[in-house]
Amino acid sequence: MEFNDVYNNERVTRKFTNRKVNENLLAKIIERAKQSPSLLNSQPWKAYVLTGEALKKFKKDVKEQLDANVEPNEDFTTMLSLNWDLYPSQNMATVGASQPYFFNNKMELFTEANNTMFNAQDIVFLTIPKASPIWSVFDLGIFAQSIMLLAIDAGLAIMPAHSMVSYPKVVRKYTKIPDEELVGMAIGLGYRDNAAEVNDSKYIPNRLPTEEVYKLVK
Repeated sequence: MEFNDVYNNERVTRKFTNRKVNENLLAKIIERAKQSPSLLNSQPWKAYVLTGEALKKFKKDVKEQLDANVEPNEDFTTMLSLNWDLYPSQNMATVGASQPYFFNNKMELFTEANNTMFNAQDIVFLTIPKASPIWSVFDLGIFAQSIMLLAIDAGLAIMPAHSMVSYPKVVRKYTKIPDEELVGMAIGLGYRDNAAEVNDSKYIPNRLPTEEVYKLVK
């Protein structure tokens, strides 16, 4: 695709089809994403992809955690503060208030999609070492963005969701991620289900005016 097409198509998918993703394509995406810049070329990231039967078992185990109302315990809570400044809090509140409109007053569609991991056919789990400075989180974000843009360019759909790393012990059980690594984020990959009602909405959350974000000082 042209870059503008890739960038403009960076939208999350809330339900994927059952179509499988070629394993060679997954490897190629990760291979190219390694070109992402990082502090002092530290390259702190690793990518673990769950697919096939292992992914099915993982989803089942997570569903059992949800059904038992087990409290989420993401790895990054040990590294990052969950206190939000007023500025991003206001933006999140706006999104929250608009969600009923966003899903045509059918929030249960999103809840069901979220609880089934959006029917993702592959999930990429991204990690950094526990012994990492905060800069590595920034680097991991760059790596994740590279993966998503490359996936879109390859004709795939994406769904980054922290809910898929809510139970890191379960993640480790299937991915074999060592305890020395923090499970930071997960990206669902697959092909967009155009017939799914949860994918139907044309609503795109508003972005802040440029003058509130962009400051030029001479």
